[in-house]
Amino acid sequence: MKHNRNTKSRKTFLSGILALALVFSTLLPVPGSDAASVKISKKNLTLEKGQSYPLKIKGTKKKVTWKSGNKKIASVTKKGVVKAKKKGKTTITAKVMAKKYRCSVTVKAKKAISTARPANTNKPAATVKPTVTNKPAATVKPAVTNRPAATVKPTVTQSPSSSGMTESEAYRILNSLRSTYPEGMPLTNSYYYYSPRFGNGYGCYGFAAKLSDTVFGVEKSYTTHSTFANIRVGDNIRIGNYHSVIVLTKSSEFITVVEGNYNSSVHWDRKITKNSLAQEGFRVYTRY
Repeated sequence: MKHNRNTKSRKTFLSGILALALVFSTLLPVPGSDAASVKISKKNLTLEKGQSYPLKIKGTKKKVTWKSGNKKIASVTKKGVVKAKKKGKTTITAKVMAKKYRCSVTVKAKKAISTARPANTNKPAATVKPTVTNKPAATVKPAVTNRPAATVKPTVTQSPSSSGMTESEAYRILNSLRSTYPEGMPLTNSYYYYSPRFGNGYGCYGFAAKLSDTVFGVEKSYTTHSTFANIRVGDNIRIGNYHSVIVLTKSSEFITVVEGNYNSSVHWDRKITKNSLAQEGFRVYTRY
């Protein structure tokens, strides 16, 4: 009987060891978990006063909470858009669950810019120079960084049909430009375009004006509104007074766009929801 009791004790002891091993194995982190692939789009960012930049957290769909270390130097929206306020340094922190991701932000003083228009050495052919009657207010233009020398104005490659532009035709023209402005092509605030309707434009603002002129022609004027239901393919939209896009498609709940200076490059087919536009604020420049 004594032998049987010892055997049972050993079995009980071994069963306990196996149970503990199973518990500890469930507590250990799984190699190659998703957390290792989560990262912030930029760890270091330099902006001039008045500039904005959209930060992103890549590799996760979990809720992201954004916070600025010093809102007087640079603030950040709940969507991750950093806005430079005054000269100095601060840190933008993105919190996902219990993990924090940081971007060091340096804000420089805004450089003085010349107000002189670029030399008209190769102005597009026109018998009568169009009168700019609806030039957007100065507050609509994006912050200008280093203005490049421009001795040749871009030429207009498309003009509207004599019967008037349709949304399907606008989409066809825009879609044909994918090879001219391919996905990921570098395009920053140093990009410059002059539009007889939209004026001098840099970065995303200049790129949107260029595409709008390409679709509708330089002589076509525009009207403005802020109604989502009235947005049409080819419209030029200014979002939150910091970013410009051109509409590719539209549904009842979102639009898809083509844009410049999105992460410092050309980007096609980004979806922007109706609610997101309402939260940021927007102005539509339509040429229909």
